[in-house]
Amino acid sequence: MKKLSIILFALFMTLGLSAQDFPKGVWVTGEENTKIETYEKEGAWYGKIVSSDNSKAKIGNDILKGFRQEDGKWKGKLFAAKRGKILDAVIEPTEEDLNITVSAGFFTKTLVWKKAEK
Repeated sequence: MKKLSIILFALFMTLGLSAQDFPKGVWVTGEENTKIETYEKEGAWYGKIVSSDNSKAKIGNDILKGFRQEDGKWKGKLFAAKRGKILDAVIEPTEEDLNITVSAGFFTKTLVWKKAEK
């Protein structure tokens, strides 16, 4: 029975480690040299503007809101400044990129944000 408990514990630990953590850091959006810093708050992930060449960008404003892992994907909301709307979004992180799929009705667009150089 003890061996079974150890095997089950090891299995659950392995499954937990394979779930990809949300990538904390600074990301370049590719538009007007805008940089977004991701951070955790109240069990969800957010992203705020930390710098931009766009004079209308509001430094400190959250662009990513309330991302939580569901079914192996990070789901939350993204503020689309050009549209002035908050849209549904799914983030699929890689080591160097955030692949963000934004949806509004039948409209779907994928954005690629690159990890900022240190």
